[in-house]
Amino acid sequence: MSENSYREKGRAVFLAAIMVLSVVAMSAAFAGGAAATDDDLDSGSTYWQGQELNITDADNPPADDEELQIRSYDAGDDDIGGLQDEFSLDGGHAVVETDDLEAGDYVVTLADDRNQAIEFDDGTAELGNASDAYFEITSQDLDVEFDDDQVNDGDSSTTDLDIDSNRGSYSVIVGADGDLDDEELFNIFVDNDSVDQSTLDDIDHVDHADDLYDEIRNQSNTDASTIDEDHEPTHSGYEHYGFGAFNASLYDDSEDDYDELIVLSNINDREEEVDFHGVDADEYEFDFDVVDTTAEDSASIEVVEEDVDGEFDQSVYTQTAGDIVEFTVELEDTDETWIQIGDEDAGFVDVVHVEDDDDEGEVSFKVNTRTLGAHDADTEDVYYDGDDELTSEVHDGVGSTGAVFHDEEVGDQLGDQSDFADYLDELGLISEDASDYRAGTDYQLTRPLQATDYDVAANGNGDFIVDGDGESELDEELDLATLDLTTPGVDSISTWVAPGDDADEDDELDEVADIVTERTDVAEEDRLVIKAEATGLYGALAYHDSDGWDSLDDGFEAGTLDDLITDNHEGINFEVEADDATGNQDPTSLNLGADEDDVFILVDNDAGELYVIVDTSSSDAFDRSIEDGMDFTAELEYETHDDERYEYQTGGGPFDGVYHDAYPYFQADSDQSVSTEFTIVDPAVTFDNLDEDDNVQLEADDEFVVTGETNVAPGSDASVRITNAGDTPSFLHTLDDTEIDSDGTFESESVDLSDRSEGDEGELDFRISGSTIDSADALFVDELETDDEPEETDDEPEETDDEPEETDDEPEETDDEPAEPTDDTTDDTTDDTAEGDDVPGFGVAVALVALLAAAMLALRRQN
Repeated sequence: MSENSYREKGRAVFLAAIMVLSVVAMSAAFAGGAAATDDDLDSGSTYWQGQELNITDADNPPADDEELQIRSYDAGDDDIGGLQDEFSLDGGHAVVETDDLEAGDYVVTLADDRNQAIEFDDGTAELGNASDAYFEITSQDLDVEFDDDQVNDGDSSTTDLDIDSNRGSYSVIVGADGDLDDEELFNIFVDNDSVDQSTLDDIDHVDHADDLYDEIRNQSNTDASTIDEDHEPTHSGYEHYGFGAFNASLYDDSEDDYDELIVLSNINDREEEVDFHGVDADEYEFDFDVVDTTAEDSASIEVVEEDVDGEFDQSVYTQTAGDIVEFTVELEDTDETWIQIGDEDAGFVDVVHVEDDDDEGEVSFKVNTRTLGAHDADTEDVYYDGDDELTSEVHDGVGSTGAVFHDEEVGDQLGDQSDFADYLDELGLISEDASDYRAGTDYQLTRPLQATDYDVAANGNGDFIVDGDGESELDEELDLATLDLTTPGVDSISTWVAPGDDADEDDELDEVADIVTERTDVAEEDRLVIKAEATGLYGALAYHDSDGWDSLDDGFEAGTLDDLITDNHEGINFEVEADDATGNQDPTSLNLGADEDDVFILVDNDAGELYVIVDTSSSDAFDRSIEDGMDFTAELEYETHDDERYEYQTGGGPFDGVYHDAYPYFQADSDQSVSTEFTIVDPAVTFDNLDEDDNVQLEADDEFVVTGETNVAPGSDASVRITNAGDTPSFLHTLDDTEIDSDGTFESESVDLSDRSEGDEGELDFRISGSTIDSADALFVDELETDDEPEETDDEPEETDDEPEETDDEPEETDDEPAEPTDDTTDDTTDDTAEGDDVPGFGVAVALVALLAAAMLALRRQN
């Protein structure tokens, strides 16, 4: 159907016959708010182009059947302009059509006297002045657009429709050139959830938009009505005819083309959702025509067939039992999926429904494998869905996911209720019957999820089947992956140091990794970092922390680890304790009840690493004061019961075990532990270039560099201050750019001391963060004294080289002797490197191993 024919249909349906004597008045104040009908012509009013204006009861001049003209009018110059149209009265009545009138001002004049304007009041005509008689015609704009060019006929079937106009309210006829019938159009524009059913006396039983369509069309047990040509309910007493966000109305079946059109009644600008679910795949052009003006627009959209697909981002997810694993499923033509974790072979099943709530085309969620399937664990303690939305049959309750469960042998019926409990019963995963599971007195697991392989399958339609062999199947499997849970354990523990600061100053692992150096001597005021390579505890930590999942990235309070230790059921122990008690007191130990700025914990769940960071300058970090030379042992232990494995208590929570001190993933009597020792020492420094009186020699040079060695953590904010001493005139040099390398050596920035004279006295202060660690006397010299011992060492190889010349019979002995200093050199290099590389960080240990291998290779070649 063409756009003109739609407009003609609009006239036929919405406008009364031309010969009506009275219509609903629409003044300029309400030009956009009334129903789409004719309007009486009033001078001084504004009308929309395309409206038909009535003249009634014109019993004053002009005379009946007299010719009248519509002329343009310039209100500014009070000038009546050119002819636009002619008409005549018929029995005192006429209809003025405005389709061909451009936007502007107009007057009606006598045909034989163009200067004689006719003034109208409620359609009644009388002679008057043009300045009082003119009326305005303005054009309505209409812009209609779908937000998406393409939708499908399934789960991705919705998009927004934006309707915009310069008119306040109006009604719009909608059709698709006959490609969609009125029922399809109605269902596209009406979302049953948006229907205010409280206004419909008998419509409570209507569940879907297509049901509502049938109710309206068949007039069965509702007060919803179709509309007639005057835009009024077809049946008296039936008040409701516009439904949904677009006020969609149906024509009565007595109207022409009723089965190809709908009307959006009395709407204003809006952007609302339309739904093409169930519409045949095709390209559709929608025509939108305002019923009483010339405004029109069209919008196109393509509906394609739904092709639901999904794919895991990994085929195998490997993680340690008790830790956190993350799944991602990329989705196509759908925003939801059902995922079954486990099966009858693994001895556990949960079914979760995940919805892509942020429209990224994928769903991602994390699983705490320590609490998955645990008794009475809340969903938020088991799953983290981020920006998506997840529900679980195990943890939200039976029936929460909308999944449907079938028995292949007997059709749709599965047990008593065909629900998840019956599904578990059929798969043999619960010991009692389904009713006990529903009542919360029967569970799948007797202990936390153990190390084994678990199938993880994505389902497109939520239908799950038990086949004839008692095995689970997915009706529409999208993809299959494997969760490989491995056995946890404790591997190693070591101590590192970092520049002094609050324990939680660096709350990102990458930041900490850049500033630490492995050491067993820890200078007081530095930060102590205890690194444990261990798995199978991060899910428990996340559960016990008040910030839950966020703590895995943001860090834990030390109290979280303390809670886990003192639980007395999990079997995880961590202790940092001095080796010797003082007097009658208990040994000094790390205070896990301290604040985060005193003791702070970071974890790397993926790498299986625990970092306990301690501010040794804090008096609260340990339960007693620490002293120079105090030796400590740090130990991490997974403890087991002597005779029994971990089991959940009946009626208990996720961490209520029957037996105390039983790590959930080990057999009975199979403890594991690792430990390491470290020593607290006072910060200290020694300077290079000492003379025989232990004065530091400072060379009166323009680029002198102060060097030495310290036990303060590499990377600390170090500086060297040089001041005068004795009778030497006053001077001061502060060398802020002083770097401590990982081997403990330091080097200042260069300083110009060329203005000093030999014999001048000075003092050196080594400072950390503005506080002096130690001082030394200094003496200025023209040239640094050198140690003669290296010269003697240099002479020894020369004597060795001479020995082979004395005899030609012992070439092999000659070859062997030079090898000795070479071996010594290699060993020295290796030892120096063992103190640390030039750059602090966890990568130093790897470098040490490489250097040691190089040294061994050199030695073998010498031999």
